[in-house]
Amino acid sequence: GAPLRAAMLYKIFVWGQQRLQLMYRSAMTECLSVLPEKTDEQLPPVILIGAEGERGEHFAKSMDQLLHNNTPVDGYDRHTQRISAGKAGIGQALLMASQIFSELHPPEHVVIAGVDSYLDAAAITHYLQTQRLRCTTNSDGFIPGEAGAAIALSTRPNKRPALWIEGIGQAHEAASPTNDIPLRAQGLTKALRHALTSAGREITDYGFHASGVSGEQWYFKEASTAIDRIMTTKVPNFPHRLISQSTGEIGAACGPSRLAWVEHEMEVDEALGRRGLLHFGNDNGTRCALAVHYGT
Repeated sequence: GAPLRAAMLYKIFVWGQQRLQLMYRSAMTECLSVLPEKTDEQLPPVILIGAEGERGEHFAKSMDQLLHNNTPVDGYDRHTQRISAGKAGIGQALLMASQIFSELHPPEHVVIAGVDSYLDAAAITHYLQTQRLRCTTNSDGFIPGEAGAAIALSTRPNKRPALWIEGIGQAHEAASPTNDIPLRAQGLTKALRHALTSAGREITDYGFHASGVSGEQWYFKEASTAIDRIMTTKVPNFPHRLISQSTGEIGAACGPSRLAWVEHEMEVDEALGRRGLLHFGNDNGTRCALAVHYGT
């Protein structure tokens, strides 16, 4: 009967679909406000990431309603779509954006948005029953959260430094916190290696890694095991940066928010260097890794 700690939006007194709508609109309004094509009639292509399908069909319906209820006057760009892929869906979304940019007449920008919430009765009950939430009887769990996040992508050089995606890797991990398969971090290791290969670089070119790990020791162990596997040369310091300590577990909003946060961190903290690795994992086994650099 003790209250649970949660990372929820303050002073927002609407729930369910209305709450998701508010998060989506707030994130999109802020993102689009800095773009040249910022009108209600015309939007760049939008790739909306929602909760992975295993978490329930109602999330997919909610994402469809988000797009439908916010349709521009002239409709969406033909490339706009929704994917049910969770926090690791950022890799799939970036590859989709890359395909859009590779067309003969590509748009100037593509927006990737993510909206998610763990603060509903069904989710809380499920994760309590599986002993996944941090509470008075379980210190090895995550804090449920909610968020909306949106980022604008472009392939054109900028006058000011920005965060660039230079490599993407995806893979699948058979082990999970909910089964008995031994954890060897093979999926995350493969995703990280694919990201490095696509970037044409070595692990020693990067100064840190940042992840979507949200508090459970299982995922921390996976991350440390995978980094050990790809670290071909010993380095004195390779920090692991987290944002979940400020946001809790925010699911599908994790990818866009991490990219925005990492850009800010690399701008203000020169100790991180100019290159980093990001990695994300879903309970369903999907793994994603990104190689990024900060510059013009």
